Amino acid sequence: MTLPTQLTAVPGTDSLSLWNPKGAGRWGYANCIWVISGPDAAVIDTPYDGPMTEAMIAAAEPLLGGRTVRTVVNTHANGDHTFGNYLFPDAEIIATRAGHEHLHREPTPQQMHALVHQSPPDAPLGRYVREHFGGFDFSSARLVPPTWTFSGRHTFAVGETEVELHEVGPAHHVGDLVARIGDVVCTGDVFFHGDHPSHWVGPLQNVIDACELVLGFNPRVVIPGHGRPTDQAGLEAHLVYLRTVQREVRLRFEGGLTAEKAMEDLARREFYPDLGLPERLAILISMEYSHLDGRATAPTVLELADRAATWSYR
Repeated sequence: MTLPTQLTAVPGTDSLSLWNPKGAGRWGYANCIWVISGPDAAVIDTPYDGPMTEAMIAAAEPLLGGRTVRTVVNTHANGDHTFGNYLFPDAEIIATRAGHEHLHREPTPQQMHALVHQSPPDAPLGRYVREHFGGFDFSSARLVPPTWTFSGRHTFAVGETEVELHEVGPAHHVGDLVARIGDVVCTGDVFFHGDHPSHWVGPLQNVIDACELVLGFNPRVVIPGHGRPTDQAGLEAHLVYLRTVQREVRLRFEGGLTAEKAMEDLARREFYPDLGLPERLAILISMEYSHLDGRATAPTVLELADRAATWSYR
């Protein structure tokens, strides 16, 4: 994939720029937001591997003007938002306490490398990870955990620009946060724009609550974790999607269908056919079923990924 060679200014702002690899229909190409104000610079989320992060830093250099990135914010612990942390050695890395505590359960770059290159290529998961993750150089990445964590709310300054961090997890992940910078909100992965989302924790009501919190900020610009920036109307449309998924999954659960049969039924009805990566519905349904069942142990990330992979090759 061709990566952006320059940052894009966020309209109506003096200090915000976006690195947007435009990865609709793809895994792992997350948005990264740069805050450059006065003598300081900060980055919200870092890319999936070393070459991507180096490309992003090169794109930012004309705007940095010799500044050093003093702060990195990770909206959650997934590798496509954190694996590039190591290329900001002088930065304080901020995340939620809950996300930090969950970090040991996340696949490391080395484990992702092994999954892509050592999983059976004739099995659905092996085929799927090679197709969707084989382009990333996980051997180049290094896991660097947060150096400062918080719960609830945290505010910090980048030059003359104030950044508010609001904890909204567990939702997409255990320790999600959203970042509010004036009338711009960076949602992390509680909002995917253009694809079916993959939510690893849930329940969906928590994701809905997080999106409603963002709407309550009355944002002019909403920057999703993946996909193109939008406005309140774009996020409101996504909320309709989330509530529809929640309702349809509950109806099938209460009707006695298994999660697999629920997935088959929704797919047969061409559920939101304009969104990419429909196999991710298998992840949403499986996680929501685990909450509706009241299970003490939810499916693991690998189990969920395997269900999506198996569905994608049917």
